[in-house]
Amino acid sequence: MLAPVTYIQPLATLRRKRRLPVEGLVLVNLGDLVHCGDAIARANLYTKHIMLDASRALGLQPERVERHIQRSVGEKVDEGAIIAGRRGVGARQLRAPASGQIAAISEGQILLQVSDESSLLPARVPGQVIDIEPGRGATIECICAWVQCVWGNGHFAEGNLQLVGESADHVLTADQIDMSLRGAILLAGHCHQRQALELAGQVPIRGLVLGSLATRLLPIAEKMAYPIVLTEGFGEISMNADAFKLFSNHNGEQATLNAQKSNPILGDRPEIIIPLKDVGRPPQPVQMQSFRLGHSVRVISGAEKGEIGEITTLLPASTLFPSGLRAAGAEVALSKAGEITIPLANLELLG
Repeated sequence: MLAPVTYIQPLATLRRKRRLPVEGLVLVNLGDLVHCGDAIARANLYTKHIMLDASRALGLQPERVERHIQRSVGEKVDEGAIIAGRRGVGARQLRAPASGQIAAISEGQILLQVSDESSLLPARVPGQVIDIEPGRGATIECICAWVQCVWGNGHFAEGNLQLVGESADHVLTADQIDMSLRGAILLAGHCHQRQALELAGQVPIRGLVLGSLATRLLPIAEKMAYPIVLTEGFGEISMNADAFKLFSNHNGEQATLNAQKSNPILGDRPEIIIPLKDVGRPPQPVQMQSFRLGHSVRVISGAEKGEIGEITTLLPASTLFPSGLRAAGAEVALSKAGEITIPLANLELLG
């Protein structure tokens, strides 16, 4: 049975292909070093057209205005540039109302194509550009420590990691947040205070990593201007021991917090990336795996949700559980609850 995987890796090589949805202009070169917020490509996603009446603007008949048009089809013009007319003081002129490109000219009418939204493609991960796809984007490679999360509010930022408490179940409250945390990415086990989220935004911090968040605070977290990620989910769940240990080992170091929305189709998940130097080139993560004896797993559903353990026995698909259902399962030695029998559907691998 193929298993869902959450990666918590102290050393990994990540390669991320970033592409524009439409053809545009790539802004980086091979070998460039980029930060998460750097724009690596640009495209104009939406265009509109403006019809300009040169005959009316110049007070001339259509058959006479052609020789006064100073631009040709396909030519780009800046806002305010002269499109038609004579140069000189007092001369009647037609100027471009916006930057754009001449799309067509016919019988004294000029069609100007303008872009009303320019889309910049951010890197979202720090690293080195190792491949360019002309007109579309680039592939970025990063050697790092890496933690995948289960929920993010869509923002991204860079900052120094700052543990707020000394345990994975530490509760973040408003009285713990002051100006000394300005510009930091805070880490804590749980938060159930709206005031804590709002005060963190006023400081402001650069980001927030939590094990879990009170469900009622979901609408508030989504509105915050800084990135927020959850390693476990909503409710009151401590941050898993592996993630907390990794963060503790890198406390005070620079990290990228990418709170992108989860997209199972594209494989996108919110994540924390801690760039590492002078550590060689570790292998890339294995994307598909099956449950095996000795694998580290995390419980993703049920009373033991969030606990980490090790598979000691794999059970057949005919295993009967207290619910009355038969399913493939495993005996798992959990760090807190001891050894329990649990359906494989309630487990995920820790990569």
